[in-house]
Amino acid sequence: MVDLSQLEPVKSAQDITDQIDLARARAYLKETNRHTFALVEEGTPIPEDVKAARIDARATIARLARPAI
Repeated sequence: MVDLSQLEPVKSAQDITDQIDLARARAYLKETNRHTFALVEEGTPIPEDVKAARIDARATIARLARPAI
């Protein structure tokens, strides 16, 4: 007998792309946290390209992350 509770939904190409984009966005924020700490601790400004990319990464996470239940 098959245990249906163990089945996982089939992932589409878009699902896989979304997972990759979500992982990349989270990784980028983690990699660039030092800029935020430098701003808070030392007053060093965040470069504009990093600031824009962090905004994009947060938007990607907001769009793709599943809400916690």
